[in-house]
Amino acid sequence: MYFIKRSLTQSEWQCIMRVTLLFRGPLAKKFKEGIIEVELDNNANLLDLLSIVIEREGNVRDVWSSPEMIDRDALILCNGIDIGLSRGLDTKMTEGDVIMVLPLIHGG
Repeated sequence: MYFIKRSLTQSEWQCIMRVTLLFRGPLAKKFKEGIIEVELDNNANLLDLLSIVIEREGNVRDVWSSPEMIDRDALILCNGIDIGLSRGLDTKMTEGDVIMVLPLIHGG
């Protein structure tokens, strides 16, 4: 989505991984099937991923202004596992990871 491998040298694109971000709830309607694919540096963590998405996606930025807000207002799963059970926003991303963001919906 953000990098085109054809425009990079082989050594540059070998340092890039692809991660899929799935949004559920009302925000999912703003993206094709609630899916965003992001290419990141191989050393990236969840904080980096969410920062990039907030910066580049106005629909996300309209709801959350920081990765910490997303973490506070949503359940975030990395490959089906709650990030609270691992390293939280410091969770290291790897090629092919699937991150799901499930907003906490409140009623009253």
